[in-house]
Amino acid sequence: MFIESRGTWTDLIAGVGLQIAEVFDQGQEEYQSGIGAVLNVTSGEGAQKNFTGKTGIGRISAFNDGDDLPGGRRYKTYTTIVNYNNYGKSVDVTKNNMEDRDFDAQLDEMKDLSVAANFSQDESGTQLFNGGFATTVLVNGYNMTYYGDGVPTFSTVHPTVVPGQSTQSNASSTGIAFGHDNLETASVALIQQRTDDGLAMALMGKPTIVVPPSLQREAREETESELDPETANNAINVYKGAMDVVTSTFMASLNGGSDTAWFVVIPGRHRLTHEVRQAPRLEKDVNIKNKVATFTVDARWADYAKDWRRTWGSKGDLAAYSS
Repeated sequence: MFIESRGTWTDLIAGVGLQIAEVFDQGQEEYQSGIGAVLNVTSGEGAQKNFTGKTGIGRISAFNDGDDLPGGRRYKTYTTIVNYNNYGKSVDVTKNNMEDRDFDAQLDEMKDLSVAANFSQDESGTQLFNGGFATTVLVNGYNMTYYGDGVPTFSTVHPTVVPGQSTQSNASSTGIAFGHDNLETASVALIQQRTDDGLAMALMGKPTIVVPPSLQREAREETESELDPETANNAINVYKGAMDVVTSTFMASLNGGSDTAWFVVIPGRHRLTHEVRQAPRLEKDVNIKNKVATFTVDARWADYAKDWRRTWGSKGDLAAYSS
């Protein structure tokens, strides 16, 4: 079987292959993936990646003159195994369609395929949030990889490898709804997250509120109003300019998400990642028996959580949650 790259077209009908390549490029320009606004976007290599880490040495301790220095130790954290997933689609164009110059619809389909390649990356990355309250791997058609501690990304009982340390939470146990006071709860919870060995962490970044379209108005009111948007008094709004807002239609219940769930993350410091192993690629093959040309677009990527820290989430449904 002969597979052509976009740079070595041998056109079935003069000009058609080049036109299809052009609409592929146009499609890539028409829809640029925006998942980088909230996730870390990286490039991958190989077939699989294993991530792990270590704790620090802990605090230094007081000692008496003449005594040996107090000893300490580090601990290996959980291992996260990431495998890249294949995603793609194809379209068939008959010889007669191409010879009769009746291929505008096929060109539109190819443009749609190229748009879908970027569109799907946004949709895929968003499932780290939609699937974040469970450990289900397949979420709305995309495979997720979660941190190796065995609980959801947004959990009330994150375990630790360090003996004697307590579990930690980065989720609301009561499903608090988005609002001014509850945003403070989330903000304080972020600030108070600790390492596996119980040490305080610096946020080192501007928090971003991640919400479905149904909560976009409330989120913008919280981050843009001069005064507290939920009261009639003159209390200043401490969140004005202090947080950014990201909204995704893929988080709506209509698209397999939730209209009440909301999240606060520290972009660039959290460990939620969309990693591209192979960027979207267009190829063509012709069946010698029936002269049907098959055009394909395919890519490889992975969406994974290397850690849960510097993220916080609530289902927003006012229901008890413990997982």
